[in-house]
Amino acid sequence: MRKELKADFSLVFNTPEWVLIRDNANETQTMSVTNDAENVVKYLKENALLFKDTILYYIDTDNRVDILEHDGNGNFTDFKSGFENEDEFYNSFGGKK
Repeated sequence: MRKELKADFSLVFNTPEWVLIRDNANETQTMSVTNDAENVVKYLKENALLFKDTILYYIDTDNRVDILEHDGNGNFTDFKSGFENEDEFYNSFGGKK
């Protein structure tokens, strides 16, 4: 399944409620998660990391933490602004990295 992906990312943390991935495009010279959002969401769903109510956060190539919205069935639906940086994101969860 990963062969369909054009983006390269790392799984940072996951729970049934939320998933955090890191976009590795700058390091691997691949397509960004932003530009391959459809395949990223599909891949995570097919590999049982994404459920209907799971919030999918991603650390983009500018170190922002944004959200890939999805329909719960493996289909990307939209982008949503999240946090200016990782520290702001972690602070919203009590500051634990």
